[in-house]
Amino acid sequence: MAHASAFLISALLALALTPAAVRLAWATGTLDQPAARKLHTSATALLGGVAVFAAALAGWGVARLLAPATVEREALTLMSGALIALLLGLWDDRHGMQPVLKLLGQSAAVSTLLASGALPSFGLPPEVTAPVLLLLLVGLMNAVNFLDNMNGMLGGMSAISFLAFGAHSLSRGATGTAAAQLALAGACAGFLPWNFPRARIFLGDAGSLFLGYSLGASAVLACHGASTGWGKLGAGLMLGYPAFDMLFVVINRTREGRKVYQGGKDHSNHRLASVLQSPKKTVYLVWLGSAALCASGLAVLTLNRPLPALAFTGAWALLFLWVGTRLSAVAPASAQPAAA
Repeated sequence: MAHASAFLISALLALALTPAAVRLAWATGTLDQPAARKLHTSATALLGGVAVFAAALAGWGVARLLAPATVEREALTLMSGALIALLLGLWDDRHGMQPVLKLLGQSAAVSTLLASGALPSFGLPPEVTAPVLLLLLVGLMNAVNFLDNMNGMLGGMSAISFLAFGAHSLSRGATGTAAAQLALAGACAGFLPWNFPRARIFLGDAGSLFLGYSLGASAVLACHGASTGWGKLGAGLMLGYPAFDMLFVVINRTREGRKVYQGGKDHSNHRLASVLQSPKKTVYLVWLGSAALCASGLAVLTLNRPLPALAFTGAWALLFLWVGTRLSAVAPASAQPAAA
């Protein structure tokens, strides 16, 4: 009951709070201006991430009141690191930030997770596991940040992933973590009507960075439910699309002699939109793919056996290789209406 309430209350609050965030963004000048590398053609409010975080925090708080036993250290770690990432993104949205400082801030957010004792065992000593996870999670935060480039893309994908992570947390008895993840899922769902298909507000770096951290932290925490290394592959599988898109962009920009960190309309979803001739259909397809990845990841986590882990991981790797090869031959979309 408490977990369902966390989702429902967060969704309703995000739906109600987002218009206020739009007005606040215009009043304070926190706007995303059109640019050559972006798809939107008029100034659009930022601060969507603030509305999503506030709604999720409130929904999680109500769940804690309804069921005090849901309070646990994992959930506190998840939300505290998310707050650091949110504040980092807010500063970047308002004032801009040098890449090195941004990386340091992302590392600080991830460090709250690593310092909490949430390191899963991969058969490696902690002094090796910790820096590897730090690199992976910071990389994921940037991959998710880069994917916030089309209306509804990140909000819908995050809602699906948090629902899946919440279901897994419930299955392993981490009720507090489940409540926080379902609250995040509800907040993302409640935000979507204001962001898709027409965007009145964007998540901004504040939203994409805090969601990227929260997704990465959820994947790390999910590994505590798998007693061997095979089940742990499922946690990574659930975030397969952001990882694929990051590799896709890095490989293609490097091959073409362009700067990897410079924004552009050459992501996998941009090229897919060129093929489908519809940003809306592209977003729906990515949501469907995310749901399939989450279902596969949950199966691997639950079964925790080598055969399904290798079969699912291998099948998705081959599919991504085929898709990446095909999309690399597609010219990026030159312009799409009503997109971030």
